[in-house]
Amino acid sequence: MTRLLAIDTTGDYCSLALKDGDRVLQCHQNLPRQHARQVLPLLDQLFAESGWARTSLDAVVYGRGPGSFTGIRIAAGIAQGIALGADCGVIPVSTLQTLAMEASSAEPDASQIWVALDARMRELYVARYQVVQGLPVLQGDESLLSPDQLPEPPAMENRSAFRLAGNGWQTDYGFSDAWVACLAQQVQSLRLPRAIWAAELALALLQRDPTVSVAPELALPVYLRDKVTWDNKPKVGE
Repeated sequence: MTRLLAIDTTGDYCSLALKDGDRVLQCHQNLPRQHARQVLPLLDQLFAESGWARTSLDAVVYGRGPGSFTGIRIAAGIAQGIALGADCGVIPVSTLQTLAMEASSAEPDASQIWVALDARMRELYVARYQVVQGLPVLQGDESLLSPDQLPEPPAMENRSAFRLAGNGWQTDYGFSDAWVACLAQQVQSLRLPRAIWAAELALALLQRDPTVSVAPELALPVYLRDKVTWDNKPKVGE
């Protein structure tokens, strides 16, 4: 068994989850601009409900971004503190990949998942994933783009296994005609990442590569605000 605490405060939701095998306890509350004040009391409630000591954790998972700068820092800082106290590792997970993980679970037939989160300033955090044995694998890079920088969506005949996730697709930031037509035909029910799916993603990653669990001091945020290109070419080895 691997006992995990997962934290995601990268958006308006304060999302927390404890997972040990099939036992899951979670809290997912819409608390915009209240994370700094509310996250620790909510964590205390979650541990009290579970009956687990913080020192019993095997790892702390946190949403490392992209997302709200303040929220990413809060998640990274809390992950560091709890992991140091529990003498365990931390597992940073992408908020975009977390959404792709949930989408691939909800839509087993989906093999291509494009994720977009609202980055404000009429820009989107965007990533494309190919689902390989249940795990969404990043194609290219996570990027910060305006809608006019997006590559064209797949042609109509190639959309049966294509899904969209994230609240970025619901923005009015000026999508191309091709994207407007695509969005009209796609249901985007997944808005913001949930901690329980960060935990599921971390377990999947840990199975494939134990080195994803790192020392607490390596719990760092990922902002993307200075990264504005989309790499259309697959990386070596993909």
